[in-house]
Amino acid sequence: MGILAGAEMTTFEMRFIALRCKDTIAPTGTIAQGVGAKQVNFKGEIYEDKYGITTSQRVYGTTQENLEGRGPCYLRTEGIDKEKDTDLKKAYLNMAPSQTLKWIEQGKDPSEQNVEIEGTEPYIVGGHTASGYWVSTNRETTIYGLYAAGDVAGGCPQKYVTGALVEGEIAAMDIVEKLKTQTFDTTDAKEEQLLDEKVKEYNNILSDKDSIFTIEQMEEAMQKVMDAYAGGISSHYQFNENQLNLAEEKIEKLKELSKELGASNMHELMFVYELKNRLTVCETLIYHLRARKETRWHSFAENLDYPDKSDEWLKYVNTRKENGKIQVLFRELVKRGETYEHSY
Repeated sequence: MGILAGAEMTTFEMRFIALRCKDTIAPTGTIAQGVGAKQVNFKGEIYEDKYGITTSQRVYGTTQENLEGRGPCYLRTEGIDKEKDTDLKKAYLNMAPSQTLKWIEQGKDPSEQNVEIEGTEPYIVGGHTASGYWVSTNRETTIYGLYAAGDVAGGCPQKYVTGALVEGEIAAMDIVEKLKTQTFDTTDAKEEQLLDEKVKEYNNILSDKDSIFTIEQMEEAMQKVMDAYAGGISSHYQFNENQLNLAEEKIEKLKELSKELGASNMHELMFVYELKNRLTVCETLIYHLRARKETRWHSFAENLDYPDKSDEWLKYVNTRKENGKIQVLFRELVKRGETYEHSY
């Protein structure tokens, strides 16, 4: 919504890739921290000390060990106390039952075999990422009256639920203050016109017109493009500028094809709009990945053209869509007193 309305966005290039238990996609932190399990390759060598233990480094190390022929990789649980076996199974039964079920189905407790690990596919929005709207201290976006809190407030990763609640309260307090003097310039006639235009758009899609591809096929094509050319799991999260250019070209083609999609009911209409929105996010992400000429977060954005971190890039990569074209903007980190404030 914000991208299409021309809001300034920030830091989409800081995607999130989680280190997970293979097959079940269960979190690994409970094992790593709960029983002190180290990351080891198939030779039994501890490799986490070599790469680092931040989230991105843990994923990067696992990816590199696999690429260099020392995979599969594991969390070393063999030999832990039997009491810890029970604790782990109980813990995962609460948050990721599939992992507990896997141990039961295999007939082996964690103490009897190591837990294989791998990275997930990239996430664009979430508590770990910094992608989202460019916001003021009061969490107002560059569109007057539009606020962003939590996962969609950009430039501030890892705030999670408590941080999201605080941001929501900050935004609400500012909204209340502004409502005291707020005036609205949209007339009833203008609102009616906007509604009529949207209904016409809906009805055009609901005409169930024939299209070459189904919504599911378009969705799958989109996922394959991003996976192959924009640093997906199958390409070990790596990309270069040529690949990103190809990704942009192919996503643009899918955007054109999506205009011909039809829907036979309201449920399918929702799927059409979900696809269109995802294609918009894909396009924005490509611009962000291409604009940052460094690798600041290994695996999160593994730029093969610029494999190292650079102090020249201690700044934000932002974008704004104007007249159908994405503009890239660079914003410096500015501190004024005790708060960070951004001008736009």
